[in-house]
Amino acid sequence: MVVDIPVQVSAVAGVDCFIKNLSLSGALVRSDCDLRLHTLIDVRIELPPPTTRIAVVKAHISRKLQEGVGIEWCEFAPTIVKDLLRSPLVRFPL
Repeated sequence: MVVDIPVQVSAVAGVDCFIKNLSLSGALVRSDCDLRLHTLIDVRIELPPPTTRIAVVKAHISRKLQEGVGIEWCEFAPTIVKDLLRSPLVRFPL
């Protein structure tokens, strides 16, 4: 699902990262920083208000693409990802 969700990635402190495509098995993450293939990362995801729930999900970088990096969740379908995919509060790009 195409989205535009700001996240924090443990490997790139202080750099803006955005989930651009989200699925139960992983995501496409855009970052201004070079992320190394096969790196294990923590992705901090925050649900939009009024929920304001935060979760840190473990993932690894599985592919590098021109538009970002593909990550795979270490645990299939993390709860916060399922909640995001179901949430009417998530804004999808036009």
